[in-house]
Amino acid sequence: MQGLSQRLDSFIEDTEGAATIEFVIVAPILFFMVFSIFEAGWLMTKQMMLTRGLNMAVRELRIGDFTPGSQADIYEEIKQKICDRAKIFRDCEDSIHLQMQTINLATGIPWTPPTCVDRDPDAPIQPIVFSTGARGVDSDTMFIRACVIVDPMLPGTGLGAHLTKDATGGYQMVAFQAFRNEP
Repeated sequence: MQGLSQRLDSFIEDTEGAATIEFVIVAPILFFMVFSIFEAGWLMTKQMMLTRGLNMAVRELRIGDFTPGSQADIYEEIKQKICDRAKIFRDCEDSIHLQMQTINLATGIPWTPPTCVDRDPDAPIQPIVFSTGARGVDSDTMFIRACVIVDPMLPGTGLGAHLTKDATGGYQMVAFQAFRNEP
């Protein structure tokens, strides 16, 4: 019995491995914070690039730097211009969805949830809401919203684990802009 009590006493007095226990306690918290910072930085960079791309495309639309054509042609050209400036998105032209509509004081800014491209292969195709307004009539205020589904950089750790995701594991990123459609 004395041998067991001596072993137990020597085990309690032994300080080897004390730093390992501290590391095991502190490391998950530290890694969670580091991964959250990386994810937040990546998220902000993508949001900034989407907003910048939309702002520059709308600027060109306002000054009339678009090829005249049908609404579908203008829709595709806006998507292309946004994606040319927001180079950070993978497969941008297939993953971005635009909604553009005329607003007035009665309707105001649409507070409906944005329509994004559903990456689920069995999902129905979302309709395009697009209206350029009639040129030469009254000045219309136009509202354009771009929505893209992006994947978290580190989906299972840090901030990426706590973002609201769709069925495919991506989260919505939305940018919007309003402008005056002059005659």
